[in-house]
Amino acid sequence: MNKTEKVEITIVVILIVFFCGTLIYSKVVQKNVDDNKIDTTVFALNDVNRFFSIDSSISKYVSYVSNKDVDNIIKVLDKNYKENNNISSSNVFDFVGNYNIGYISSTREIYQVSSNNNIYKYYAKVRLLEETFDSSTFIDNAYFEVTINENELTFAIAPISEIVYMNKIKEATNG
Repeated sequence: MNKTEKVEITIVVILIVFFCGTLIYSKVVQKNVDDNKIDTTVFALNDVNRFFSIDSSISKYVSYVSNKDVDNIIKVLDKNYKENNNISSSNVFDFVGNYNIGYISSTREIYQVSSNNNIYKYYAKVRLLEETFDSSTFIDNAYFEVTINENELTFAIAPISEIVYMNKIKEATNG
């Protein structure tokens, strides 16, 4: 191989490496831009695994409230909800309801309302049931805003009214 061929091969290799580097860089930058967008599309959740993860989070919350477990209620309540309502351990039951021991939850519907940087917000409609040895009795519907943070593998819950729930999901059902 003469000197000219070596220079040509070196230039071709440098161009290929530069092209591949530019392509990889543009994909990474585009992914970062996509991750920072807030998706506000509202849709009914149809991911079975996610549905049961949220259902499990709500069940824990209902169990904490039923068992009057103030420390765990405070831990799972949404930070903004606690701050906006000045919730403390002494007044927590003024804001989270007062479920009897034996209450269980049965999630009926969940809507995803936003996502941003692996943080997802959902609105859930739940049936509260009082479970006895041989039967379950419907008590009431309850509504929750559930935030799942996949970066930290945590969840947070805020109880909401039926009116807030209906307003939040209105666009999903009206298209």
